[in-house]
Amino acid sequence: ERNRGRGIIAAGGAVSPYKDIQVVDIASSGIAQDFGDLLNTAQLSGSASSSTRMLVAAGYIAPTQSNVIEFITIANIASSTDFGDLTQARRRPQGLSNSTRGVFVGGNAPPTAGVNTIDFVTIATAGNASDFGDTNNSLASNGGAIASSTRGVYTIGGTPAYTNIVEFITIATTGNGQDFGDLNGGTIGYHFRGSICDSTRGLFAGGYDPAGNVQNKIDFVTIATTGNATDFGDLTVARRSGGGTSNSIHSIFAGGYLPGVTNIIDRVVIQTTGNAADFGDLFFRTHENSGSSDSHGGLE
Repeated sequence: ERNRGRGIIAAGGAVSPYKDIQVVDIASSGIAQDFGDLLNTAQLSGSASSSTRMLVAAGYIAPTQSNVIEFITIANIASSTDFGDLTQARRRPQGLSNSTRGVFVGGNAPPTAGVNTIDFVTIATAGNASDFGDTNNSLASNGGAIASSTRGVYTIGGTPAYTNIVEFITIATTGNGQDFGDLNGGTIGYHFRGSICDSTRGLFAGGYDPAGNVQNKIDFVTIATTGNATDFGDLTVARRSGGGTSNSIHSIFAGGYLPGVTNIIDRVVIQTTGNAADFGDLFFRTHENSGSSDSHGGLE
């Protein structure tokens, strides 16, 4: 189909939050292009998409957390439109989706450290989110999320604690999260991991550990099973808070914090293992952004 394989990186920030939306062709390489703007200047956001529409749950619109959901039509370069609201305003919700339903998991809502709320929407129909259930761990923030067409898998990053917990849900139903396994690396937990998937495998990349060390490691899981994550390889540069998205073959990790905000984009072949290669650059540096595409794993 026209424009399939289009990856979108939305919002985020460097010195201050951005409203810019950037677009890349995942199958090629090079510099991201301008797509348009969000209605709101936002970061710490989550995203979900079908093959035609991407939703961004704004997360943080200064000076506080937000419940705003916006959408763009992926094939049309233009600014976003209001979609509706989450059931609860919060920063850093994790977004995942199949072809019909978008799910937003957890987040944090200061002064509360973390929230266990899971919301869902029908992507093709604008409107407010409905309650899906709860995560099994109340510190459900700062993680990453992936999906097949049937199952969503997410990590529990934790605030202020660090955890290695991975949970899953069945997207077409409602209910609470269930234990999937643990991240690779023993009991060490990681904040701010990027996440991507094809229809069978999901990857979690980067982040930082309780000592504040930024990570370059990439882990993978097989979405249809349960069990602990396995080592995949390394990013080209250690960083946290980058956005991730994919088509059915390649995954990209875009931007992040080194420390210092970067415009680096890395790419891997999902069904192999090995280190990431350079893809190109964002046209401006950003972290705490959200990524999605018209051909990610949940659509297969």
